[in-house]
Amino acid sequence: MLYGAGPAYGGKSWMKLGSAPHSAALYGDQIIDAFDLGTLKALVASASMNKAGGTVHDADDRAVKKTWSYRGTITFSRLFKVSKPSGTCSAGGLNPKYGGITIHWGIATDMSGKPIVVQAVWRPGEGFPLQAATVATRFSWDVNASIKAPRVSGKARDPYGDDVIDLFRS
Repeated sequence: MLYGAGPAYGGKSWMKLGSAPHSAALYGDQIIDAFDLGTLKALVASASMNKAGGTVHDADDRAVKKTWSYRGTITFSRLFKVSKPSGTCSAGGLNPKYGGITIHWGIATDMSGKPIVVQAVWRPGEGFPLQAATVATRFSWDVNASIKAPRVSGKARDPYGDDVIDLFRS
């Protein structure tokens, strides 16, 4: 279930937006699955940069001082081949029109290899509904927390839509 809050969603309290496509429910707009070992192995193996990194802040804004940094590029077609969740979550498969688009990616890990920040940037160019996208996801590990659904005051529609999910629809 997706929720939104604020004036764009029709009020100041939480509004229920309804169900999300499988990939949006799992990852939001992040197209790199940091929980899939096959995806991470493929990206790291093809990295054009692989070196010690600087301080990175995790999702709880804690500074992780000793990090490792990877950077590289991959096409949507290749990402779909190496990432089992990408194929599973997009029931219709990858629209062939988007297969050749290059994704510039970056991953910062702690020294044990756990992802702290995963970034993806792509610019499809002219003739595509989405001209450019930048996604960065920060992760925290060893956090004792639980998440409950918020109290809602009604139903709403997401005014921003989801351009990333539209890429995967045929």
